[in-house]
Amino acid sequence: IPMRPLAYCLLLAATAVFGADEAKPKVITATPVERPLPSEKTKLPWHMVNLWWTMPETADFESLEIDVTISDDVDPSKLNLYIAPIGLGQLNDTNFYGGIQSNIGGYPVSDASPQGDYHKGKGAIFSRWGNKDIDTSFVRPAVNGLTEAAGYEGDFASGRRPFPWKAGTYTYAIRKLTYEKDKDGKEWTWVGAFLTEKSSSQTVFITSLKFPGRTLKFWGHHSAFIEIYGGKKVVIADLPKLEVRIGMPRINGQPVALKTLSVNYPKNSGPASPAIMSTELAEGGQEVICKLHNEILTREKWSFPLLPATPAK
Repeated sequence: IPMRPLAYCLLLAATAVFGADEAKPKVITATPVERPLPSEKTKLPWHMVNLWWTMPETADFESLEIDVTISDDVDPSKLNLYIAPIGLGQLNDTNFYGGIQSNIGGYPVSDASPQGDYHKGKGAIFSRWGNKDIDTSFVRPAVNGLTEAAGYEGDFASGRRPFPWKAGTYTYAIRKLTYEKDKDGKEWTWVGAFLTEKSSSQTVFITSLKFPGRTLKFWGHHSAFIEIYGGKKVVIADLPKLEVRIGMPRINGQPVALKTLSVNYPKNSGPASPAIMSTELAEGGQEVICKLHNEILTREKWSFPLLPATPAK
């Protein structure tokens, strides 16, 4: 079995050090290797910002809601943007995420789904992960919805729905829906995702996904992220003006007793992004303001706290 290049280099270094004349004392100094900062050449996707909340677990989960305000329209022909108010969640130890994308992808489930075999254009998405047996039977899409199940981001099943989101305020929500038992007696709960446009009060059903168990436990964390994903060349100088405000999570219809809120800009992994987004807490402490820049910023810190603690209101 061939060795990985790094392991091979370490083996050579060890041989050079310890295979020499052992009668002579050796002074070995380690020089830290500075990785180059992420740049325009860094491979997509770019997680421009990750937000992390800590909070008490919810033993009997019913719903999760997050408000998002978008300052300007985003042209889907020029930018693959993913605004994920749920960057990572867990129900009964099953990971999921959801949000809005400028190009959602996915395959039609009926003749009502527009634009051919694989959808291009704006919409909303709700996905969960599992193991090798997960497939599109874990998805109940909207009539004009789209589905996908694959292994390129781990084994996942996903429902998407075309929706022409634009500048404005939206609420992304997931809600516990129905319960069932399968032929083997295993219990499952269907969880639906919804997007509400504040200006019109219009709510659209995105999709529902099947989670294990009858009672759902939501973990003691919450995450959100904003990402540029692959498929289009990104020229940083041509990036559009954009400000995204992400609100605080509400669980079972109530504000959460948050413990901490922190910002992380992936630098070396997870996936790394050039420094093109700045983040601050809005006045009043109820929103995080994320601003996209068309130049690379100089960062003093790549992670920092926004809220050491905040009481529920």
